[in-house]
Amino acid sequence: MSLLPPYPVLVHNYLPSTNPDPTRPLQAYEHLPFPSSFSSSSSSSSSPSPHPRPAPENALVFLCGLGDGPHTIPYARRLAERLAAAAPRWSVFEARLASNFSAFGCASLRRDAEEVRDLVRYLRGPATAGAGRSRVVLMGHSTGCQDCLEYARLLRRGTDKETETETETEPEVRVDGYVLQGPVSDREAIAMGEDAGEVAAAVREAEEMRRQGRGDEVMPAKALPKGWRGSPVTAYRWWSLAAVGGDDDYFSSDLPDARLAEIWGGLDVPVLVVPSAKEEWVPASLDVPAMVKRWKSFARPGIVSELSGMIPGANHRVDNDEGQEWLADRVARFLHEVEGRM
Repeated sequence: MSLLPPYPVLVHNYLPSTNPDPTRPLQAYEHLPFPSSFSSSSSSSSSPSPHPRPAPENALVFLCGLGDGPHTIPYARRLAERLAAAAPRWSVFEARLASNFSAFGCASLRRDAEEVRDLVRYLRGPATAGAGRSRVVLMGHSTGCQDCLEYARLLRRGTDKETETETETEPEVRVDGYVLQGPVSDREAIAMGEDAGEVAAAVREAEEMRRQGRGDEVMPAKALPKGWRGSPVTAYRWWSLAAVGGDDDYFSSDLPDARLAEIWGGLDVPVLVVPSAKEEWVPASLDVPAMVKRWKSFARPGIVSELSGMIPGANHRVDNDEGQEWLADRVARFLHEVEGRM
């Protein structure tokens, strides 16, 4: 697939809820689907044309996976362009999280969810701040799917991270739905590409470091499987990704019923589940449609959208045109479903 040409975005600056520092704001990037005034002959000092219409009233927040960050998944841009015509009351935001790009190994789903909470709070805040969105849906790609389900868990728990006490969930941080694209098990994906003995040894090393209170320390590169030595990974994050029952273990095919009931039974807003038909990070022996059906069986009636299905011809990143068109159509129809709910 060819590279996308330059395209315009709005950069939204907002402050975290803890330790807000005006000199270090957080950012989210809102796709502007209309053509900008830039042309191939424009100089770098040219200014884009102003927004030609009022800002859409709803937000679809895109969360990417391990090693990715804003603008690295091409279909996010194509989705924004499609929604401008098919679901014009929605715009696409790409979140910039501390775990993006090579920082994933020193992060956690819990921290991701807390950062997403700050963004959702901003988006639902006063329109004078540039947001003021009525509805917010989270869309995850790859580990972004785990982020979505971790966010749902965070809302159910309503725990204040400073005191670890139960608190009432703020209305302004609730979301109206989730889209899960490429939901795969990191644990099973790691097993597909790495030596089983090296993986097991690395898990034992991580567990020992955690027992010693060193979970936040970066593991020695030689303790990790060969394919994981290029970026720093803490003992906690390796355990979370690779161990049975780790905090990232949301989509493994061997999860017990009790765990699936906890994950899916607690959802109270619609979910669109769209795995890729040619997913390279799922063992060939797994029946993915059957696995999605099993997940759905633990959810309340009507929670898993009937629009859910396999993205035709798509790999993990949905690089094919047919898959991107199918995905954009399903997401647009799902957002209309969300709009129709009270």
